[in-house]
Amino acid sequence: MKLRPATAILLSGLVLAPSSASAGSQEEVAAPDAWTIEKCDRYHRAFTDLLKVFEGRDITDGFIRGNRDFIAAGCSNGADICPTSPGDMEFANALTLMAMNGGAASSFLPFICRTSPAPPALP
Repeated sequence: MKLRPATAILLSGLVLAPSSASAGSQEEVAAPDAWTIEKCDRYHRAFTDLLKVFEGRDITDGFIRGNRDFIAAGCSNGADICPTSPGDMEFANALTLMAMNGGAASSFLPFICRTSPAPPALP
């Protein structure tokens, strides 16, 4: 993925902070702590800003919907977003770079492909 230096600097300013896990019993789900809420707010801001940067770059509706669902669930509904287009992959890479530059563990990110995506259809 090639980003212009100015874009890379802008994106690095939107980085996510490291992940912190909260312990809880299986019967009792603990409410998210302030840091978990802050991480999700940062992810939401980064996602929203990147939507503007990547406008018109083949981002699929499923990829956008998956990220919005992840954010709406407080960034805690599991990793179920599979980038399926070149635009999705570029977008996911940018979000990943932002998170990793901020020290977030890769386990915070919602990206996983449980099956291999089908190759793009030829025109």
